[in-house]
Amino acid sequence: MPPDAKAANSQISRPGSALMTGELPSPIGTASDFPALRENTFWVSAGLLGLFVFAMFADVLIAPGTRVLGSQNSDMFFQFFSWREFGFNELKHGHVALWNPHTFSGAPYFGGLQGALLYPTNLLLLVLPLPMAINWSIALNVWLLGVLMYLWAAYRGLRPSACFLAGGLIMFCGPHFTHVFAGHIVHMASMTWTPLIFLAIDRIFDLSPINSASVKQGQWIALSGWSLAGMFAVAMQIFAGHPQYLFYTGVIALIYSALHFARAFFSPPERRIRRLATAALALLGIYAGGVSLAAVQFLTAVQASHETVRSLPTPFHFAAMFGFPPENLITLINPYFFGDMIHQPYWGRCYLWEMSLFIGLAGLVFAFYGAIYAGKKERRFCIILVALTFILALGVHTPLFRVLYDSIPGFDRFRSISKFTFHSALFLVMLAAIGFHRMAATRRIEGRFLIGVLAGCALLLGAATFCRTPNSLWQSWIKGMQSSHEFYLLSETINHPQFADNARLFAAQALFVSGLIGLAVTALLYLVSRWRPALGLLFLAALLEVSIFAWQTRETFDSSAVANSEIRKFLAADPGDYRILNPMNPNGAISIGALDLWGYDQGVVRRYAEFMTWTQGGNPDQATQYVNFAGIDPLYAMLRLRYAFATGPAGLQVAEMDTPPLPHFQLVRNYRVLRTRDAIFAAMRNENFDPRREVILEREPFPRPDGSILPNESDKMIQIVHSSTDDFLIEANLPQPMILTMTDPWTPAWRAVAASGSAQTEYDLQPANYILRAVPLAAGHHRFRVEYAPRAFQIGKWVSLISLLCYSAAACALLRAHHRCRRRVTLAAV
Repeated sequence: MPPDAKAANSQISRPGSALMTGELPSPIGTASDFPALRENTFWVSAGLLGLFVFAMFADVLIAPGTRVLGSQNSDMFFQFFSWREFGFNELKHGHVALWNPHTFSGAPYFGGLQGALLYPTNLLLLVLPLPMAINWSIALNVWLLGVLMYLWAAYRGLRPSACFLAGGLIMFCGPHFTHVFAGHIVHMASMTWTPLIFLAIDRIFDLSPINSASVKQGQWIALSGWSLAGMFAVAMQIFAGHPQYLFYTGVIALIYSALHFARAFFSPPERRIRRLATAALALLGIYAGGVSLAAVQFLTAVQASHETVRSLPTPFHFAAMFGFPPENLITLINPYFFGDMIHQPYWGRCYLWEMSLFIGLAGLVFAFYGAIYAGKKERRFCIILVALTFILALGVHTPLFRVLYDSIPGFDRFRSISKFTFHSALFLVMLAAIGFHRMAATRRIEGRFLIGVLAGCALLLGAATFCRTPNSLWQSWIKGMQSSHEFYLLSETINHPQFADNARLFAAQALFVSGLIGLAVTALLYLVSRWRPALGLLFLAALLEVSIFAWQTRETFDSSAVANSEIRKFLAADPGDYRILNPMNPNGAISIGALDLWGYDQGVVRRYAEFMTWTQGGNPDQATQYVNFAGIDPLYAMLRLRYAFATGPAGLQVAEMDTPPLPHFQLVRNYRVLRTRDAIFAAMRNENFDPRREVILEREPFPRPDGSILPNESDKMIQIVHSSTDDFLIEANLPQPMILTMTDPWTPAWRAVAASGSAQTEYDLQPANYILRAVPLAAGHHRFRVEYAPRAFQIGKWVSLISLLCYSAAACALLRAHHRCRRRVTLAAV
């Protein structure tokens, strides 16, 4: 290595070097070790990152009206806006909604995770108008991600400008910011805490070897502090509401820790065992403590997952969807080669918001420079993790995915393994910050590197010229994409006579712009050693590039359109306790106060999904949250379906069920017991089956109906005293034993509990017709509550409370011990 390179690498502070000098470590760090953490420097940088974010979202933060971040064809429109509206309206009234009655005929809400009722930034929804609160929550998470990335880079000893660059690049990079367009607020909230988890792992391994008695106590304080920070980050990921990012981050954290453990084997033998044991305990504590803090959410989600389609391994073809297409590597150079989703439809495979690796061309140049010229300790594991996470993101495009699906628990529960691209971006951005740091330290760019960048620019300009020339290869490429099973652009769009030429010219323009940017970057690199402002201009160019990309990607929609005004008016003119089917936007039922037969989420009850898949001619064993409704099955009457809506050339179209919907509660005396799902389905398809007169149970009822004739006005025997999202208080006066059936989905967490003065002390709530609920009733007066009461919520609530008290006590004790140690060190120095 050249002498100047050695000098440059020596300027990068070694994490933990203060320990060797006897300086007291702290959970926060010391300015001598980490210059980017000097108090004024850190807060100014955090403030500037905040200004960047505010400038990006100012119009929807100050006076948004009804404008909300996201595309009208995104999950914000079709899911998250309505979910936030429902959950936080209930919370405003002091009620934590455990069950959502509006979609899938009813499904777990709190346990479905994506309601994210306990995530801190979402609490803005309690005090601000809904559109403004959602926009502020998104902006705060973007800013927090930048700040935590800054901290992670700072603890690697990078200078403040390099840390700021890391924060800016990760906030506005493709794998992160495109999710604003997609309306993925839970995805982004979960991403936010990833840098803090990796930072905590780094610091635990940096601090775990106890060097001497003089600093032993300080090291233990710092080590414990970083364990607490890691616990907090894991808890926040759980509360954020996206289990897939939680799982994938855990996988990479495990690999990252394994690399640290492998490195620790090269430490002196007398410290090796203690170091490994200390680090292992601290790392286990991060996830164990995080799960304990968030137990109320985590345990409830685990129980709910056993009730929903999440309990089933997804079919391989489903799990294999949305692997990162290899051709999308070009998004490292320019994110718009396949279109920008706004001006030019995206014609690549899958969806661009999870198929982009863009961190800016200047950022990519910095990353390559850091990967090639930075010292091994500075780029610690970054190159390995970039490569590994990208291979994982490729999914089905490599043989590895099949191995993971078959042998590693968890990989068969999710689709869209391309989400690992976010972790690739994290380590790529860290390499960019390291590369910039080294450039700033040496003020010299190697000639070979300049030639390589210049050659890359020439290739880009040559490719742009080729794309501008009409050729048959381009048309063949587009048709090849169209034949892919992961191509989602509408056929009328791609078959337009001008589409291929427009796509080709748009791609040529994207490559040409990248080539020009590359030439400008090359010129500034050449001037770094000759003109002092050149490096500062490179720094600004890198941030400006991703900021322009983010601004052009950003989209908003009018949230008032979520509630379909035509359907709202139609239902207002025909009130009643019935359900609708609106495949256009089933979650929109929440915003119009309706009850929909279907929904848009993975939280659909498993039995219910199997039934709906079966009614549409599908295999119930392959049930997922997706059903293509080819027709209206007569059995939907027992789900209280009355109207189905569709759009056509003439506008809104309404179809009314031929069979009137069943009442919400009814009494029947006829029953039969069938033990298996397929037998029940076959019986319900029999023309003699009438759900108004008969119920199919899975075990004998007690008490049994006595077989006498049911009076004609049985509905007058039942009275609903009180109802909420999660429970019903029911009174009934029966002259004979009967079975009360409810046209709502059954799960094991639903139960019937006797109230005072009831004829029965115990009630047996069991499945009816495979998907509904039934309660056998004796003769006499009944007063009982039917409620959704997952035991995991009650247990998790107390675990979280006790864990929070212990966590707070530990944090306070650490702070007091830290201040005492600092005073002793100060007095000893005096």
